[in-house]
Amino acid sequence: MRNRFNNITSKEWLPFQKSWFFHQSDEALYRSNLRFFMRLDGSLPKHVLYWGDPEGLKQMRRVCRELGITLHGPKARHVPALQFIFLDLRQMLDTASVTAYRRLKDEVVGILERHYAQLIDRRFLAVAHRNLISRGRYLPFAWDLSQTLATGLSRKDEKIGCYPDGRLPSRGRMPFVVSNYYLSYFRKDEESTGRFRMDATGYLGHEAPPAHFKPDKNYLILRPKRRGQDEILHPAKFPEEIARYFIEKFSLPGDNIFDPMSGTCSTQLAALQTGRNGYGTELSDFFLKIGRKRLSDFPKGDNVTYRVIRKDARKITKRDFPPIDYVFTSPPYWDMLNMKGAENQAARKARGLQLNYSDDRNDLGNIADYETFVRELRDIYFRLWRYMKPGAHLTIIVKNIKKKGKRYPLAFDLARQLAPRFYLLPEFFWLQDDQRLAPYGYGYTWVSNTFHQYCLTFRKRPDE
Repeated sequence: MRNRFNNITSKEWLPFQKSWFFHQSDEALYRSNLRFFMRLDGSLPKHVLYWGDPEGLKQMRRVCRELGITLHGPKARHVPALQFIFLDLRQMLDTASVTAYRRLKDEVVGILERHYAQLIDRRFLAVAHRNLISRGRYLPFAWDLSQTLATGLSRKDEKIGCYPDGRLPSRGRMPFVVSNYYLSYFRKDEESTGRFRMDATGYLGHEAPPAHFKPDKNYLILRPKRRGQDEILHPAKFPEEIARYFIEKFSLPGDNIFDPMSGTCSTQLAALQTGRNGYGTELSDFFLKIGRKRLSDFPKGDNVTYRVIRKDARKITKRDFPPIDYVFTSPPYWDMLNMKGAENQAARKARGLQLNYSDDRNDLGNIADYETFVRELRDIYFRLWRYMKPGAHLTIIVKNIKKKGKRYPLAFDLARQLAPRFYLLPEFFWLQDDQRLAPYGYGYTWVSNTFHQYCLTFRKRPDE
């Protein structure tokens, strides 16, 4: 098949499909993006617009000379047709303040509005940016900017750049405290307007206290053990290893761990393995029976216990369980398991395995409307807030969703919805490195293989 998107072979296309990567150098970052998002065979004008700090500009110039690309800055008066726009904002803030960020956002929007007409239809904008922590406040600037840019361009995808040594380097400015950055991708197409809404998106009101959880890196690469025969019956089970990791960070032996969507009881099993008590609810009787069998087979000590009941999480009461020390959970990723093209559906069907969570109309995984789904999920966590001890933590494993060519930022939206009852702590990523890459979109566009999960952790706000 002839590749009409960028004229590179599948051998070069495939590595770029992974949604996270280890940062090698800025020069390598620029080269891989220019190679992927530009056609360099002469069929389109080889012009790119770049904005970044002076050191980044030097490296971008070297790469553009190597590839025969004409480089333009944001202040250029007469910019011809552009194949690609790359904005590197990682070093563009002198202070991690909301005021400084809003000035930067104004500049970004101004640049894009001036040069929107020059960007060739169905070509891409890439933004390298990051979230920050300043004076005990968590400032999810990257999420906020992503939401703003999605009002004028089509949000298409994201990649997570990770620094192997755990720290993002600073070029003589403010110290950086996270070990990753975002590459957010947008496309100019029939759904774009080039006009951006600057109204508040709700991400900048968090005043999170510094978390006692301060890992060297804010990501974990996990290769979990193979699932057992009973576990594989669940279509979206998370491994006990990731549950154990967080349970040990945010609770103490003897604490009460809770999961409102227990599935096959991985959270409760991880709690018992670490000397905690495991509690929870599960809507599906089928999965609950599997989970209870797994728990009964585990040789727990005398000082720990478990209790998982069949109940809709929206109906939990204080009589069901003792006060909660820590909540660890992974909700349905909307109704994605009901999609005909859902990952692994054909293979599971061929083996006679269940394709979705249940056919129960009360199941969150069967809600068709996205906004309704997010609100229902929010209400469950608000209900749990009542029964969590003061200062207790909540960790939610979730990812942003691609559905029918559109991207839904579930992690960002859920964090915003929970702000009235929970402080948002710095994001953490579970990176998957044990899955085979697929050449999605090869020949006409780019759709990444999503191999990163958000581990969103919150701290309970006090009752006002």
